[in-house]
Amino acid sequence: MPSDRTFATAVNCMDGRVQDPITSFARERFGVDYVDMVTEAGPVADINASVLRDVSISVAAHGSCGIVVAAHAHCAGNPVADEVQQAQCLAAMDLLRKEYPQLEVVPVWVNAAGEVAILSA
Repeated sequence: MPSDRTFATAVNCMDGRVQDPITSFARERFGVDYVDMVTEAGPVADINASVLRDVSISVAAHGSCGIVVAAHAHCAGNPVADEVQQAQCLAAMDLLRKEYPQLEVVPVWVNAAGEVAILSA
């Protein structure tokens, strides 16, 4: 289904509390119409083959122009300290940058209030 619409990709937790904040952030950051959401419970703990496959589909089929990788407070799928999860998010960013060097990969943290902040190394 060809489209003239633009896409970005988000590797995000399945938690419903973070879907809207990440979608809004990715749309604004990349100026796109749609965000392909690749979700698992606490994905930054282990960027696995399934996640990479889904990101690859988004990039190849939809021409995704960038990737957001997200972690968030009170994650049931990755119940570790915030600092640990943020470090995992940065490691996930590194992995995704190696896989997709042509794309900007933005690591973010969503706090308990639903506010999105870019993580820095």
